[in-house]
Amino acid sequence: MFEERYAERVKNLSPSPIRKMMAIAKELMAQGKIVYELNIGQPDIECIPEFVQAVNRKAQTGQINYSPFTGEKYLRETFARYLNNFFDRRHLRHLVVDTDNVLVTVGASNALNNVFLAICNPGDEVLAIEPFFTPYIGYLGLADGVLKAVSTRAENNFALPSEEEIEKLITPKTKAILLNSPNNPSGKIYSREEIERLARICVRHQLFLISDEVYREMILGDEEAFSVLQLDLGDEEQNEKLKNLMIVIDSASKSFSLCGIRIGFVVARKPMIDKIAMVTAHSVACVSDLAQYGVAGAYDAVLARPDYLYQLRQTYRERLDATMQAIEEYLPHVVAPRPAGAFYLMIKFPEFEDITEFCLYMLEKFNMGGETVAVTPANGFYLDPSRGRNEIRVALVVSPEKMRRSIEIISEALKAFKLHKANQVRPML
Repeated sequence: MFEERYAERVKNLSPSPIRKMMAIAKELMAQGKIVYELNIGQPDIECIPEFVQAVNRKAQTGQINYSPFTGEKYLRETFARYLNNFFDRRHLRHLVVDTDNVLVTVGASNALNNVFLAICNPGDEVLAIEPFFTPYIGYLGLADGVLKAVSTRAENNFALPSEEEIEKLITPKTKAILLNSPNNPSGKIYSREEIERLARICVRHQLFLISDEVYREMILGDEEAFSVLQLDLGDEEQNEKLKNLMIVIDSASKSFSLCGIRIGFVVARKPMIDKIAMVTAHSVACVSDLAQYGVAGAYDAVLARPDYLYQLRQTYRERLDATMQAIEEYLPHVVAPRPAGAFYLMIKFPEFEDITEFCLYMLEKFNMGGETVAVTPANGFYLDPSRGRNEIRVALVVSPEKMRRSIEIISEALKAFKLHKANQVRPML
């Protein structure tokens, strides 16, 4: 009755496939079913202890205050120091990040939403490398923007298309290119050459280059992620133009297992930070000072003992090794490119046209010893509804033993599902 009274921007918004599966899984778990939740990037790893210690110290002062809308200076300083140290200890050339280059936000989601609100007018377009994190569509939609996909394929290890192919997608409405590396959902790490390719396009067409680098520390092999902060186009004039177009998104969520704390960052030149900060000032007003104090303690801790993040990488590598071995044993006919970063992998099932029904069947109607698995159908990670229909995303968020068990359950669920479908078409006697 009142549908016509709602704003257009909310009419097309809906929960992502990740959240839909999460809601079903939680309901089944409340009923006593054991569900391995591989559908969402919520690690089972305890958060870094220095975060808890810092929060306790701050809480005991009895002062929980408003903070500056740009974020507390001590956190901005500490995060800038962390970023510079990340490259310096690897002996990598990079742009030096200062306190004024950092904005604190309510998680990376809010960072992206604020960036889109700051740079996009209604109808403006952003090119995103596909597959991409599904909520990008909604974040941009709240700014009345339109997301367009730059397609990649699993069979080609999600490699970027040529400059010419990407430029065909650019219109007078195009405002930015959005990159996520290491990538969620594919685990792809884009090479220096691929990111330089995007940078040249952005400079040539005066587009913002938005780099979502929240999985920077999640490296599953020998290849480090290449950051836009390392870009050098070999020409000072080109580099200067690029600096004014670069926007980096980061977050404390994954590196420290602090998903629920909602602290993210925007890194850019100060004039751009000042504009994006205005969105924060006129939306959430400021970010929790208690959370910021705790996150600053976490970054201080890894600056003093970087072994924490090395051990975190090793944890995810062990989970990936167990998963890939189990896939080889239990699912030999699937296509599953080994991810280089983040903590996800995509699995393609060639025998399916649409795998969504199987995912729901496995979660709601199948169990193996009282256990089942929640995974995310991958079509939501593509803009074209015909893409990803026979793919799933799996998150490496439980122990190696549980990851192996989960793949075994998926294999057995597949057999049961095929029998289930065969019985559906049999006439009743």
